[in-house]
Amino acid sequence: MRILIATASRHGATREIGQWLGASILREMSTHDSTTTVDVRDARDVDSIAEYDAAIIGSGVYMGRWLRDARSLIAREQAELESMPVWLFSSGPVDGSTPAEAQPKETKADWAIEHRVFGGKLERSGLSRFERAVVRLINVSDGDSRSRAGVLAWAVVISSRLTASAPNAPETSRLDSTPRTSERS
Repeated sequence: MRILIATASRHGATREIGQWLGASILREMSTHDSTTTVDVRDARDVDSIAEYDAAIIGSGVYMGRWLRDARSLIAREQAELESMPVWLFSSGPVDGSTPAEAQPKETKADWAIEHRVFGGKLERSGLSRFERAVVRLINVSDGDSRSRAGVLAWAVVISSRLTASAPNAPETSRLDSTPRTSERS
């Protein structure tokens, strides 16, 4: 099984969540299938998802929106995404909350299995002058509200679903109920 984790990250915190997911999913999946590969890539570097069996796409949320690279990837590859297991995640709130508004409306895809919202990370030292002004205006403090344990627990859930959908799994436990014309290896 080949799994893509594509992230759009302005300052690296969302990319790091993708890396945590990737390492954990690979570890979990390799106990069931030694041929599983997990590619963690920046969304802007993904030309096609046709060679993948599953995808996890995540983005940092700024001003209530996903970053352009993640939105573009979904728009460009939507037909393919609708034919495979897909999970979405957002990274953004730095105060420990995960409000509904942190899930941007452009990512409410009925074809995705789930959309998780994880806390974000803010370090003023890495921000542009404009970003520092916005942070000062909305009175947000530096901090890291990402829960590595929460991310790793989600990776276990995803791995369990993917293991149940593997080609050698019983047909009744397949994730996608629509038949494919050919299985990918």
